[in-house]
Amino acid sequence: MKAPALQHPGRWWWLLLLIPVAIGLGRLHMEAEVFDLLPPNLRSVQGLKIYQKHFSNARELIVTVQSGSAETTEAAARAISETLRPMSNEIAGVTWQPPWMEHPEQTAELVAYLWFNQPPAVFAELTNRLAPENLVQTLQNTREQLATSLSPEDIARSSYDPFGMTRLPESVAGAAPSFVQGGEGFSSPDSKFRIVFIEAAVDLQSYPQCDRWLKVVEPKVDAAISKLNVDQTTPIKIGYTGRPAFVTETAAGMKHDIVTSVGGTVAVIAILFWLAHRRIKPMLWLLALLALILGATLALGGLIYGTINAISLGFAAILLGLAVDYAVVHYQEALAHPALSIAQIRHAIAPAIFWAAITTISAFFVLNFGGLPGLGQLGTLVAIGVALAASIMIFEYLPPLFPDRKYPKSDAEVAEIGTLPHKPISATAKKTVFIVSVIVLLFGFGVLLIFGFPRIDGTANALRPHDSPAYNAVDAIQKNLGQRESLWLIVGGANIQEIGTRLDQVNTVLERAESNNVVSSSLLPVQL
Repeated sequence: MKAPALQHPGRWWWLLLLIPVAIGLGRLHMEAEVFDLLPPNLRSVQGLKIYQKHFSNARELIVTVQSGSAETTEAAARAISETLRPMSNEIAGVTWQPPWMEHPEQTAELVAYLWFNQPPAVFAELTNRLAPENLVQTLQNTREQLATSLSPEDIARSSYDPFGMTRLPESVAGAAPSFVQGGEGFSSPDSKFRIVFIEAAVDLQSYPQCDRWLKVVEPKVDAAISKLNVDQTTPIKIGYTGRPAFVTETAAGMKHDIVTSVGGTVAVIAILFWLAHRRIKPMLWLLALLALILGATLALGGLIYGTINAISLGFAAILLGLAVDYAVVHYQEALAHPALSIAQIRHAIAPAIFWAAITTISAFFVLNFGGLPGLGQLGTLVAIGVALAASIMIFEYLPPLFPDRKYPKSDAEVAEIGTLPHKPISATAKKTVFIVSVIVLLFGFGVLLIFGFPRIDGTANALRPHDSPAYNAVDAIQKNLGQRESLWLIVGGANIQEIGTRLDQVNTVLERAESNNVVSSSLLPVQL
């Protein structure tokens, strides 16, 4: 009695699949933006995106310069600036010290703006001090202050500002630049650490653009440093951070991870298949189909999403590990039953593979209900890939390997061929498996008793790459410039007056919070 066969749907079905695959390849785009890896519905993530859009400069690269000498660090920062500024085709601007030190006219505009926005009574004090009949007395008071003051700040300020234009009211003094600590915000207190801001002349919208621009800037920075006569005992350390560095680093790490994980998985599959069956043709055909499934899945993902982010590309190794099982089960069944045709083997195994695939697809598709968009994309890609893998392995893996088993054999041929003899597991093998299992369980319990259960990292560090130069540069900036983690408040409005009203309301709340020791300090641009 022959078992009914599950018929092949026909090769033309695969030709129809080429249409969405081709469209998906055209839409496919790899995304390495850090913010796109975070849950988009969180208010904190939305705030970060707003900050990057309206306040942060997406074209800005931050270079950290550190050495054992303040003079060496300053010379290195100046050399970098002088080397990069003439590159007008690539560099829009380089800033290595407070802008007012190189362009004091900008500070004059800011100070004038602050005075202009003062209440009439406060502004009247300035106009009275600068009235023609009071100028002589104002200068006389400044001369006496220079002769008697012991404050370096008063002496420095009054020497260059005898009319007191920079002596702003206390309420707005914090909004003005510091004229005494010239490197504030650009160097550490000991001046052995500095930062240099480099702005690209063109928009860096994608990873290739960021990577190309960095490959132009980094050699120039290295050349500028190499020209300095630096003591080898205190070498200059250079770091890079900012969006161009993060995007390049994330994308490069993504490529490395894909090559490593996919290449490692393929190597393991090939080695295990060879050790089990010692046959080249089925192994190569298996690897070819796996590559086809992987490429088609990625193309269909591009059709659905358009942009694939870094986390979701981890689907590749997972998919390869799942897809290979479907092929190996078919191949092993074909070897175990040489009398059965391909259609009969397919009919016997396909239902089990179908339901196993449905279970796997459902488990990974549930990841779309999580918060991270990368995990949702990963789940969808694995689900698509498993569906493709099950279909392709069921219908296309065995035919090229067993061309003589295309049609069912007669009863006489079946009786003559028979089946492979069943080899029962020996008592020694069973005992060995039992002992190994017990040892593994005891070792696992021992590790749990000594170290306990793994702790869950609930911080954002879980998304941070290991040994990231860009993150290390950020840590160095926070450490050397004394910048602490703070909460950013982003205030919007239809016009300037509405924003000013909201800032005043927020400022009242923050002042109350400071008085109650809820926050240590706050700074809002209410004066501007």
